[in-house]
Amino acid sequence: MARTIIKPNNDEFFTLWVLLAQTKDAILKARHRDLERFHINPERRAILWDIQNNNGQSTPVEIARQLYRELHSVTEMLKRMEKEGLISKSKKSGRASTIIKLTDKGREIFNQSLNNETDERIFSVLPKKRRERLAADLWILRNQALRELGIPEWHIKFPLDPNHANRKNNTANKRIT
Repeated sequence: MARTIIKPNNDEFFTLWVLLAQTKDAILKARHRDLERFHINPERRAILWDIQNNNGQSTPVEIARQLYRELHSVTEMLKRMEKEGLISKSKKSGRASTIIKLTDKGREIFNQSLNNETDERIFSVLPKKRRERLAADLWILRNQALRELGIPEWHIKFPLDPNHANRKNNTANKRIT
């Protein structure tokens, strides 16, 4: 009986995708373990970050857009977070839109989770220059993926474009242009 020889996949782009996906998943699991002490998971931490990054308030639609999640998933998570006292909801005057704000408890958990030792241990294996290069390269890949999805870059907020960090007009909460 003839043996079938399976050739290794030499697709450079697929290999990069697998490495990126495995890295993200491994870091996410490590972050999950680290965040358990605050009784939150990375998804809830991301929502707290998004609200804080949006001057302390956001809407479910903005959160879903920022985190690349379906609105119904974000809405369900927000309901649970409100029951746990992490956020408060209020109606926007003159609109049917809901405003989400951090409660004192939510702000406290957010602030406690800022200095994530796991992230530092993982990323510090790279020297500062390589971390800066990694951030710049990931920014480029992220923006290309947004273009592929038809999502305008200006819809997504992020602290700084590492490729243009030295520009005077680039501020901490500027929308990407």
